[in-house]
Amino acid sequence: MSEVLLEVKDLKKYFAVGKKQTLKAVDGVSFQIYKGETLGLVGESGCGKSTLGRTIVRLYQPTGGEIFYGGKKISGPLSREETRECCRRMQMIFQDPYMSLDPRMKVVDIVAEGMDAQNPSLSRGEREDAVVKLLEMVGLQKEHAGRFPHEFSGGQRQRIGIARALATHPEFIVADEPISALDVSIQAQVVNLLRRLQDRLGLTYLFIAHDISMVQYISSRIGVMYLGSLVELASSRAVFDRPLHPYTQALLSAIPLPDPRAEKKRSRIVLEGAVPNPVDIPPGCKFCSRCRYATDRCRRSAPAFRQAEEGHWVACHRYGGP
Repeated sequence: MSEVLLEVKDLKKYFAVGKKQTLKAVDGVSFQIYKGETLGLVGESGCGKSTLGRTIVRLYQPTGGEIFYGGKKISGPLSREETRECCRRMQMIFQDPYMSLDPRMKVVDIVAEGMDAQNPSLSRGEREDAVVKLLEMVGLQKEHAGRFPHEFSGGQRQRIGIARALATHPEFIVADEPISALDVSIQAQVVNLLRRLQDRLGLTYLFIAHDISMVQYISSRIGVMYLGSLVELASSRAVFDRPLHPYTQALLSAIPLPDPRAEKKRSRIVLEGAVPNPVDIPPGCKFCSRCRYATDRCRRSAPAFRQAEEGHWVACHRYGGP
């Protein structure tokens, strides 16, 4: 996994709130994703995970920063052909399988949307054969192609969404909390399906989720976001074995242990203090109002996102730097 497929440099996405306020949903995020890997992205609701994913696949235009795919800059204006190629190579699986599928369309037409845009010369028979192949690849059957979304369960609908994402033969997929709206019994099935598809098709994922333990299961590396910024990025093992940022430590302490005796004895990290107003974040570290290690320096200046150990990046004054 030495080849960089996607690179994000100082990416920003701001939204105007009212006449004078600005919501900094993504605020100066930088990272790389290597070909064939899964980068997991975790953080609490409203931290900017989904906005980051949508900006990468060009559903939102960035306010600032740059995005490179395969070494080529894809942020900013692109020609029609370049836009079409981006849409082919990058796809997204959406969070809500109930809202992301058009209820008026049959499954065959939903799955074939991207296929039609990329290759309009396909005959009806070729189109239907391709859709059936995709449905079978995600665990559905040929007869499902003629049905409407309301005839399926949540897990089946998400499989339809995955088939739709695969229709353009992409290399990179943003999976935006693809299991959060599903029953727990179905979540593992969908995650295992994504892993099998990755092995079979050589896919690269940005996997966004709330459940950090599920992210550990599927991800090569994990990034942790807080209020629009990355606060930690490392291999899955490093994040779980040696979390550096106090916010990551608190997230991990909230995961229940399978051993009831160990669970009863261990102490949790309880975050105190208020979350800053996202449209009026005070100077300094965004986490300092909830951090047990906060000092005057944390309240004065924001820490840089730096490499504290080999391959382990963190934004915290406790790990050196000016």
